[in-house]
Amino acid sequence: MDELRGQAALVTGAGAGLGRAIAVEMARAGAQVAIVDVDEAAAGETVKLVQESGGTALAYRCDVGVRAEVDRTWDAVAADLGRLDIVVNNAGVSFVGPHIIDTTDEVWHQSIDVMQHGVFYGMRAAARHMLPQRSGSVVTISSIRGFSSNPGRIAYCAAKAAVIMMTRVAAAEWGRFGVRANAIAPGVQRTPMWEEDAARGAVDEPGVIRVCPAGRLGEPAEVGRLAVFLSSADAAYINGSCVTIDGGLTTVPVG
Repeated sequence: MDELRGQAALVTGAGAGLGRAIAVEMARAGAQVAIVDVDEAAAGETVKLVQESGGTALAYRCDVGVRAEVDRTWDAVAADLGRLDIVVNNAGVSFVGPHIIDTTDEVWHQSIDVMQHGVFYGMRAAARHMLPQRSGSVVTISSIRGFSSNPGRIAYCAAKAAVIMMTRVAAAEWGRFGVRANAIAPGVQRTPMWEEDAARGAVDEPGVIRVCPAGRLGEPAEVGRLAVFLSSADAAYINGSCVTIDGGLTTVPVG
């Protein structure tokens, strides 16, 4: 696999879960990868995984909800790797359970800070590097919850819906400069975040598997390979799309 040979990719929230899988798949496709995470130790672990598989990666600590940190980190990655070709805005948080009446200001603001403000900061910083070079790909990880509601996740659903439209705006603005923007909407993935929620009874894993046409949860590496495709020359005419990867879950009527 060398679809991304010679390219520099930055993945946020790459210390675990989907972000880690995306970073590993980017490296397998030949990219040099910047592992960006608020947890520096977790980012370092992802770097080790990439290096053990023969890839190249560097770790960067960054809180994507803080504009100055995003700007500084994106500039540092471009300087260290020589360019910036791919940015995957993946960092996220998930609070499952409280309905609107019980959702705290803290949960709301943290969710929007990371998954909407953070995506905006990441898009803007990417554009400052990619538009002058007239090439680049920005992939944002949304969710099926950006268009399929989930009681008890008002902040998560709102942020994931917002970034789909943000992606479309970016695509319309950047296309003439050779820069593309697309989103991915994963369904239920077997990530540490999901397993924590399942362990405390906040989600019904057997119920999801029973309903999902694929008969299983998604694997993070599958999302990673989709991100690689969307960032590759094979997807050169795909711009402004949101690609669902959910095993058919959202095709099934509920109730």
